[in-house]
Amino acid sequence: MRTILGARCSLIQQVPTAIRKLQETLQQTSGVADELSFRVRKLDVVCSRVSDALKLVDDLLELRECADQVMKAITTEDFEQAARFVARFRASQDSLPPGTDDATVRTLTEAERQLSAIVRRRFEAAMAAKDTGGVSRFAKLFHPLGLASEGVQKYVEFIQKTLAEKASADIKRQLGSAGVKRADQGPAPYAEALTSVFVAIADIVQEHQQAVEQEFGPENFVVVVRGLLDEADIQGIKVIDKFAKDNAKVFSQQFANSEMRDVGAVLEETAMITQRVQQFNTYIHSVARSVVDMIEDKASFVNNLPVGHCPDDGLPDTKLLHRVQELVSSYVLVEQNFLLQSVEKAVTETDCLDPDDPDALTTTLIDEAFYIMQESMMRSVTTCDLNAVCAVVNNVNAAIVGELRQALASNLSDSRRVYSNWLSHPKNLVVPKNGDHPLASLFLDQDGKLRSPLTAALSWPHSMNNLQQCLDNLDKLKETVEEAFDEYFPSEGPDKDKHEMFRHCISALGASKADLEALHSSQCKDGLNILKIHLRPMLEPLDRLDYYISEAQYADFQVNDPFAKAFNAQADIIHQHIKAVLNPSSAEEIMQQMAEQTCRRIEKAALSKNFSLFGALQFESDVRAICSFFTSVSEQALRHKFARLFEMSSLLNLESLDELRELCSELRTWRLTPDEMQKLLQSRKDFEATEDQINYLLPK
Repeated sequence: MRTILGARCSLIQQVPTAIRKLQETLQQTSGVADELSFRVRKLDVVCSRVSDALKLVDDLLELRECADQVMKAITTEDFEQAARFVARFRASQDSLPPGTDDATVRTLTEAERQLSAIVRRRFEAAMAAKDTGGVSRFAKLFHPLGLASEGVQKYVEFIQKTLAEKASADIKRQLGSAGVKRADQGPAPYAEALTSVFVAIADIVQEHQQAVEQEFGPENFVVVVRGLLDEADIQGIKVIDKFAKDNAKVFSQQFANSEMRDVGAVLEETAMITQRVQQFNTYIHSVARSVVDMIEDKASFVNNLPVGHCPDDGLPDTKLLHRVQELVSSYVLVEQNFLLQSVEKAVTETDCLDPDDPDALTTTLIDEAFYIMQESMMRSVTTCDLNAVCAVVNNVNAAIVGELRQALASNLSDSRRVYSNWLSHPKNLVVPKNGDHPLASLFLDQDGKLRSPLTAALSWPHSMNNLQQCLDNLDKLKETVEEAFDEYFPSEGPDKDKHEMFRHCISALGASKADLEALHSSQCKDGLNILKIHLRPMLEPLDRLDYYISEAQYADFQVNDPFAKAFNAQADIIHQHIKAVLNPSSAEEIMQQMAEQTCRRIEKAALSKNFSLFGALQFESDVRAICSFFTSVSEQALRHKFARLFEMSSLLNLESLDELRELCSELRTWRLTPDEMQKLLQSRKDFEATEDQINYLLPK
């Protein structure tokens, strides 16, 4: 044990010595490493200096070669090669050390000065000579000479000058010389002249965009687009101002009815002009936006934009667009005046009916008025200006609820008196079997001559048909305009955020329709009141009819009907008349109202009569006969109008309290009140039950 402890103590004593030796070794190794690292760094510096020296030598040799060749290239008019020599000199100029071969630098500096002057001079000459190839050649040399901005401006000047000359020639060709109209001039020469300007710009964009972007960068093509827009302003405003001046009489609204056709043509061309400008505006901004998307340093581009320019496309709002907005404002006012005058003319001057055609149920009023209104609204949609569309839609709606409704109501009022007097003669109710017009005698004056003018104001049926046609046309008008709107204003278009404004305006047509529907319903009631003069005598037997009858009397009534048969016959004559002179919708509503009023009349009579069982059977027979007639002549369901009468029949045909108990125990909703039910059962004089028994069983 002592031996082991002694050995371990000896080893522990050797540790400090080993540690000192290890420290000395590490210090020596670190020193060697530092020395080697210093030598490596020194060697790197030397290598870098050698590399820089070699590059400088290469640059100097290259500059000397450039100096030797540049003047030769200029002398031989190899300007492209000379520009490349200058560009290499400019690229290395900042890195040249002081004391560089002054002769070489002086030569290249002089070459740069001479070449810049030559390029400017030759470019101007090519522009003056309209040498497109020369312009393109020398425009490309501005960039390597460090004159990119100047080159772009020169290029823009050339493009503007070319565009101006072409546009002036096209405008003159389209519009002719001052005060002289070309023989072959189209229907919209100003719009075509404007279109030729826009087409020329589109051609320039297609021809020059790639070259400009490659030589000057995409940000400089935006400058070119601005130059094109400036020229578009000049040429476009020139066309629009001439258009406004040549049609000053229209835009000042100093036109007569005889000139309405010309006014319509001016409005059509105004809409076309506005459409072309809006389409061009959308196109050119789309082009610029796609170019801006290619710019790498977008932030720098946006910061350098002039005031009032959009950061998305780098373009300003153009003067042409503002001028067109002024034109649109004038257009809306003229369109409104044109609309009102045209509708008034359709109402007061051109309205007429055909006295020889029994199938012609309407006059010309509604067709002409709605043709004008649809043309107005469709024309506004083609402007591609949403504010104009909404304004015209509002104007059309105002004309419908204003001038047109007033005309319809006035015609109905005036014609109702004439029709009522004419229809008071029973012979006029019968439809001719020889195919003559059922209203033929209505169209004649006291001397038997045809009235003139023959308008809706003289025929209540035609006025009613006009009103119903107006309701039908409103739906068609709304649908047509909405389809056109979706075509010209796509859901993802520039005005997508304003679509709700149009929807709100067009929905007003629905409110106008509801107002006209109320007028139609009211007029159907008035018409029924006119017709009831022939139906009232057929209801008078009902007042005298006794339903407290015996079996023998019931049998006689089955053969000699006391009421229903005659009533149905007369009602059918009335139905045949209105079916011949009225549209299906109006005729249907009158028959529906006739059925409803007939039911109330019979209900009232039934509640005032006494019944026997056989009388109840006769009453049920009468109700079923009349219901069958109205059902056969009506397109819409109307059996529900007879529901109370059928309940009356069910109650009156009861024979015992047990049957009453069974009937009242059924789960049903009674339309008759408990008081009415009690009164009916008490009117059955042969029904054996006390008042208390009946009250106990009736629904509460």
